[in-house]
Amino acid sequence: MFYSGTSRYEISKEELEVKISENEVFENTVKETMPTVDTTFKWITRYNPNVRAVFLKDDIQRSLGAIKSSFDRKASDYRYKIFVQNEQLYNRLFYDRQEQNKNISDIELYQKQLDDCITNRRQLQQTISAR
Repeated sequence: MFYSGTSRYEISKEELEVKISENEVFENTVKETMPTVDTTFKWITRYNPNVRAVFLKDDIQRSLGAIKSSFDRKASDYRYKIFVQNEQLYNRLFYDRQEQNKNISDIELYQKQLDDCITNRRQLQQTISAR
């Protein structure tokens, strides 16, 4: 299993120790970050922009930053890119959640305006037919 020559499939004992150590560090980083990832997802899915809770929006943005900072620990390791991708996904989800709520509010407003127009049209028709 160990070989100190130039074969590309065999690895020296020192290199294996380094890889094992790097894997342990990565796994510990994942263990540390997962509660933040889970909590951030819950906050985003429950977020309602109509409720005036500025602290919740700030907490979500801070959590997104904390997730991204896990990548900054060792940006040269491709495995850590998962943290940036997760932060980007959740950031997009958060933005979409806010936009969705605005769109729903707009739809409700337009529906109310349409109902008002229909009511006004009926009143005008009744007024015209009464003459």
